[in-house]
Amino acid sequence: MYNREYTPERITELKPNEIFVFGSNLAGSHGGGAARLAYYRFGAVWGQGVGLQGQSYAIPTMQGGVETIVPYVDEFIEFAKNHPELKFYVTRIGCGIAGFKTTEIAPLFKKAVDVENIILPKDFVGLLIDQPKTKVATKDSWNNMPMPDQHVVIPMNVTIPSAAMKIVRCGHIPAAMEDHWFMYCDETTIRYYRSWSGICIYVAKYEDNGEVCRITELMVNRDPNQYGGTNDDHDKALFMTLLTSEYGGDASQYWNQAFK
Repeated sequence: MYNREYTPERITELKPNEIFVFGSNLAGSHGGGAARLAYYRFGAVWGQGVGLQGQSYAIPTMQGGVETIVPYVDEFIEFAKNHPELKFYVTRIGCGIAGFKTTEIAPLFKKAVDVENIILPKDFVGLLIDQPKTKVATKDSWNNMPMPDQHVVIPMNVTIPSAAMKIVRCGHIPAAMEDHWFMYCDETTIRYYRSWSGICIYVAKYEDNGEVCRITELMVNRDPNQYGGTNDDHDKALFMTLLTSEYGGDASQYWNQAFK
């Protein structure tokens, strides 16, 4: 059972017993992404593509398919087990420059779930174990209004793992006044409302085949008396920020697009 913290979105400093785990290449050319950070801040050694170096640990991800990463992940997990005095923060290895999907990399860390000194990204954990919410949101869970006649329909073609959609289907019930959104799902739509007013802002249609969930269109409120948004690209990015955050994914790219 995973009942500990998650890897922070950004790591800028480490305590003496903490290790930054990053995706590398076998040549140890730490020129980009998390590898660059490891080289400049956490002691990664240029020319060393595998294993512990300073306060970092390199897992090669650039040498082929996912199957070529497996032995290096297994080796890392065994190393962490043998060094309980250290805490290992695993970044989203392989999901950046290497080009793999979270759904391809997360399963490699299944054996790390019960290793207390291995800290995993939240979206990895969400795909590895079931973390049911205590209450599933429905239409009756919160005050809500229908989408007004003044709206636009934006075509979309975005996919998320069905395992992530399983988390999204639980919905989102605000837990504090600072939480601005209420969301619930039915079999074909994802609906976001402003929590204070109940105004419907987004209704997205989706199709789920059990492996991949595809967002096919996004309906956006354009009634100026209810919502001030007018930019389709902003709304697509903001919707994806909300959705990705809901299942614990990395929403930073969408956030940057929404507020650039």
